[in-house]
Order: sequence, then structure tokens, then C-alpha cells
Amino acid sequence: MLTGFKRFLLILGLLLVGLAVLVFILENRQASHLVFLGWLTPELPVSVLMSLAFIVGAVFSLLLNLWLLGRLRARIARQQRELLSLRKGREVQSAP
Repeated sequence: MLTGFKRFLLILGLLLVGLAVLVFILENRQASHLVFLGWLTPELPVSVLMSLAFIVGAVFSLLLNLWLLGRLRARIARQQRELLSLRKGREVQSAP
């Protein structure tokens, strides 16, 4: 559980991030279009294009981290099975 001070800091941080996003949106309302590999986007405010780029990057990062976490869990499970088999082999050898 979060203590009162930590909760206050979390709420304050979220409010500051929200304020920064609001200022960013209000400062970047001019329309623009983006050309990427020959693909032309419709004319949208710069803040929308930047927000979409941030969201795509965050989703890509999340998917990459989930994939790496799955590989790590599989490796841990494989090593645990190997350790269990080695322990069983050691018990068999040490039995009279």
C-alpha cells in the first residue's frame, strides 16, 4: 500500500504530467501532415501526430517487453526442470 506521502507524490506527478500534456496540445495546434515511406497522413494538428507516435512507441515497447518476459520465464522453467533432474540424480547416487 502507498503511504499518504507517496500517494500525494504520485498524484502530484500525474497532475504535472497532465498539465505538461495540456500545454503541449495547446501550443501545437497548427495543422501539418506527415510523409512516411510514401504514405501521406491527413492534415492533423502536430499534437495529434506526436501523441500517436508516442502511443505507437509505447505499445511496441510493451509488446517487446512481454515477449522478452515470456522468453525469460521459459528459460527459468527449463533451468528449474534441469535442476530438479540433477537433484534427483544426485539423490539416486548417494543412496546406499
